[in-house]
Amino acid sequence: MLKLMERGDTERFEQLFQQIYEIASGNFAYRNKLSGRRDHLDTLAELLNMMSEEIASFSYELIPQTPTPANLQILLFDPRYKIKFCSTQFESFLGYDSSKLPKNLKHLLSTETFSILEDELQVLQEHPHRPRSSFYLDFNVPDKRIIRVSCCLRLMQKNNNKAGYLLTLKHQANQEQIKKDPAVESTANRRLRSKSSSNRILTRTVKLYVLQNLNRPLPPLKQIGLLHKTNQTKLKTEFKKAYGTTIHRFHNEKRLEHASMLLKTTEQPIYEIAQQCGYKDLAHFSRMFKEKYNMAPSYYRKSFL
Repeated sequence: MLKLMERGDTERFEQLFQQIYEIASGNFAYRNKLSGRRDHLDTLAELLNMMSEEIASFSYELIPQTPTPANLQILLFDPRYKIKFCSTQFESFLGYDSSKLPKNLKHLLSTETFSILEDELQVLQEHPHRPRSSFYLDFNVPDKRIIRVSCCLRLMQKNNNKAGYLLTLKHQANQEQIKKDPAVESTANRRLRSKSSSNRILTRTVKLYVLQNLNRPLPPLKQIGLLHKTNQTKLKTEFKKAYGTTIHRFHNEKRLEHASMLLKTTEQPIYEIAQQCGYKDLAHFSRMFKEKYNMAPSYYRKSFL
C-alpha cells in the first residue's frame, strides 16, 4: 500500500516541478526553500539548487549580451534594516504588491545571505570610499521560493551623517559592457577579446572539473595544468582572477558545502559523508568543517533537527 503523502508534500512537488520547468526554460535564478524535514524531497531540492547555481555560473558569460534599459531596481533602508523606499521596478522584479512587501529587509532575505549583507555593510562602513563590488543575495518571493540576484551596495549620507544604504539589483546582462561592433574593432582588440574569451573558457572548464571531483582530493596544480593543456602559472593566475581564490581552496569550500547539504538533508553517518566528500580522515574533516561553520558536524546536524 502506498504511504499517504504528508500535508504540504503536494505543494513541494509543485515547487520542484516549477523549478525544473524554469531550468529547462533557461532561467537559473530560482531556488527552492528547504522544508527542514531532511527527506528525499529536500535532498532533490538542494541538488536542483546546486545545479542551477553551477549552470548559471558556467554559462553566464557565454550568453550573448544585448542592450538593456537603465536599471531602476533600487531599495533604500536604514541602519536597522527598515525599508524606507522601494522602486516599483524592484517590487515587480520580485513579484510583490506594494502592500505585501515586507517592511524590514531581514524578512525579505534568506537567513544565509542576510549574513552576507551584514558583512558587506561592515566593509562599507570601514572603507566607504573603496570601489564597490557586486555580491549575491537570495530574496524570498511570494510563491515561497527564493531568487538569487547580483546586488551593489552604497552608503547614503546627509550632512556628513549616515542616512541609510542604497541596494541596487543588477541584471546579469548589465554586468559586462556592451561589446562594440566587430566591424569597427581593430585587429589588436579582436585578439585581446579572443584571448580573454579563451581564458574564461579555461577557468570555467577547470571549475567544472573541480566540481566533478568533490569526492576525492585534487592532484597537484601542475598535473591539473597538464590535464587542461596549460601551465600551472597561467592556470593559477587566471583562476584566482576569475574566482578570487586558489583552485584547491575553492575545491575544499565546495566539498564542505556539499557535506553541509548532506548533513542537513540525509541521515547518512558522518564518517560516510566525510568519505563521500573526499576526506579519508574523519578528524581532519571535522576540523575543516568546524573551521568553516563554527561547529562540529554532529552539532551542525542537530541544529537542523
